[in-house]
Amino acid sequence: MPQPAKVAISIVLIAPLAFCMGMPFPLGLRQVSDRAPDWVPWAWGVNGCASVISAILATLLAIHFGFTLVVALAMALYAVAAATFATLDGRSIDQESCNS
Repeated sequence: MPQPAKVAISIVLIAPLAFCMGMPFPLGLRQVSDRAPDWVPWAWGVNGCASVISAILATLLAIHFGFTLVVALAMALYAVAAATFATLDGRSIDQESCNS
């Protein structure tokens, strides 16, 4: 198969997944910035910490338990995040409750 065809197939297969995996943080960050702007740096910090820890943890789990478990766990965690986002979507976060 020619190299350009391989690249095109890879893009078609990866792009939808990358789009879906990239949406939770920006959507959550928009909600935080709208409702509690002082928490935006905290959200970036948690995201950075989780990114580092998850990369290391995913590697260790894949070595010990297999890649299938890592993918299943990731799907479950993304489902939990989506359910949490849907639950919090209608609620408001007021600045005073964030500071207490």
